[in-house]
Amino acid sequence: MTVTPTDAYARYKSQSDALLDFAVLVANAMPALRNEIQRVKSGTLPALPRPDFFHKSYRSTPDDLLKTEAKYEQYLASYVLLAHFSFFESFVEDLIKEMFKFHGGEEKFVTRIENRVKRFMTRQSPDVVKMKRKLQDAEKPKWRDSYRKHSRDLDREGFRFPGELLAAYGVRSLIVKMKKLKAFEITDVLVEALQVDLSEAEIKKYHEIRDIRNDIAHGNPVILTVRQAVEMNGALRELALKISSFLAEHFFVIEKYVPGNPFSA
Repeated sequence: MTVTPTDAYARYKSQSDALLDFAVLVANAMPALRNEIQRVKSGTLPALPRPDFFHKSYRSTPDDLLKTEAKYEQYLASYVLLAHFSFFESFVEDLIKEMFKFHGGEEKFVTRIENRVKRFMTRQSPDVVKMKRKLQDAEKPKWRDSYRKHSRDLDREGFRFPGELLAAYGVRSLIVKMKKLKAFEITDVLVEALQVDLSEAEIKKYHEIRDIRNDIAHGNPVILTVRQAVEMNGALRELALKISSFLAEHFFVIEKYVPGNPFSA
């Protein structure tokens, strides 16, 4: 059974497709406009067609348009990347919110984890407690084989080790982080909180694109072609698909019927 794509990714993909379609529209329109400007300047065409939307408040002359046309690829590439990166940021936030919603909302999700932890801590069998005691003294190198044996036995019994008991706090921390998530923190949240297996190359590429986006947004000089912008957008899109697929596989799993939860009976 194939995992259903997330709603967040479907929206992001739709936005990405629409943005690329618009860029293609502009790229198709510019040669025709360029040709008509030359015809107006040579006298074979009396005037340019009236523009949509700006014919009353702003009327550009052919020379005005040529000034902008000289850098039109730079502008188009910059704004396409700027918009697409914003779509990606929103996708990550929406995906994590969608995960919380899948589990009944933030508070229900956390409360469910807390209930399971409390249930585990109050229902340890004598055998489990006995094995646990073997791991509660100061560690001694000569007992490592014994530690491994008892750890394996506890794991088979479904024992929750200390790190797992902190799950509820981890989820609460993620909820707080999502209230003010910054672009430079996205890969940390994905890797450290959600365990998404991003490679060093993928993380590096993301931050390179983010740096270029920041330069554009802050008005710093950036030399960028449409081809480069489209390639960067493609890298973000591949990353989004990987993230969406990973969360859909591992985090979109109904857990409210697990023993110890209010709806498990």
